[in-house]
Amino acid sequence: MLKLSQLENISQLPDLALCPLDSWDLISVTGEDRITFLQGQLTCDLTSLKPGQQTLAAQCNPQGKAWSIFRVIVLEDRILLTQPSSVTAKQLPELQKYAAFSKVEINKETEYRAFGLVGRKSAQYIAEEVDTAATHDQSRLLESGTVIIKQPYPSLRYLAVMKNETAEELLEDLQNRAEIFDDSLWNAMNIASGIGFIEPETSGLFIPQMLNLQALDGISFTKGCYIGQETVARAKYRGANKRALFILTGRADDAPKAGDTVQILLNNNWKRCGTVISGCQYGDGHIEVLAVLPKDSSADDVYQIKEIEGSTLYYAPLPYQVEED
Repeated sequence: MLKLSQLENISQLPDLALCPLDSWDLISVTGEDRITFLQGQLTCDLTSLKPGQQTLAAQCNPQGKAWSIFRVIVLEDRILLTQPSSVTAKQLPELQKYAAFSKVEINKETEYRAFGLVGRKSAQYIAEEVDTAATHDQSRLLESGTVIIKQPYPSLRYLAVMKNETAEELLEDLQNRAEIFDDSLWNAMNIASGIGFIEPETSGLFIPQMLNLQALDGISFTKGCYIGQETVARAKYRGANKRALFILTGRADDAPKAGDTVQILLNNNWKRCGTVISGCQYGDGHIEVLAVLPKDSSADDVYQIKEIEGSTLYYAPLPYQVEED
């Protein structure tokens, strides 16, 4: 299985690449109260979603800090939440403890699995081997139970969620037709997309707006109450949030890790200014980082990762606009 470190840059991406998301979990929420229960837990509006549709969302603590960020996928009989496996042990009990008085069950999903298809021929493969219409919609639920979700910038890519037996057949076919990468490639593309998923080191530290979730349609400000809603609303209506998610790029000997410290060069001295949410490193030593920094950070600033000696990073533009709170 190939790794991101075997690519010098994203331009070397093969025409078709498969990314089994082995370090990601699917959390399954079932039961007749699943929508109303999650409506009181997550920042998104579940009532507006139909089977086959999806959105980003955060689960917050009572102080409005995000335990995790998910991609929420609505199926006919369950709702799936995708997140890095590393944060599940911290996040899942926080969700389960509120379920005692609702008719829901919350567990790690065992009937479905997720993987990524990447590259300029990914749409062609899905059209020919899965479903032609699935390449045209933002997300589509097929009769087989498969959900195909078109992912944002930087390259054509799809998140596929399939029942185990369907996935086995497709993955067997892809073994001889695609380059197989571990999910370090998927992580790099999430970084380039400006989408910051939470790891244990950053769980419970940042309100959703610090992670740009309002710019990614992951927060509803009209849905009513949910855990942490008062803090999230105050950040919007009172301008209380002074931080945001940025992309930084540069060179370093190692890939930055979630929770690492970002420093800014001021008057020839390094000063702490932010926290790494996720980082990746290509084979030529080029690194890309998602970091929470002050909202007034400038494109002219110079940064480094405190834990990586000799690292130098600079501002890179996000592929979306972040409106003022």
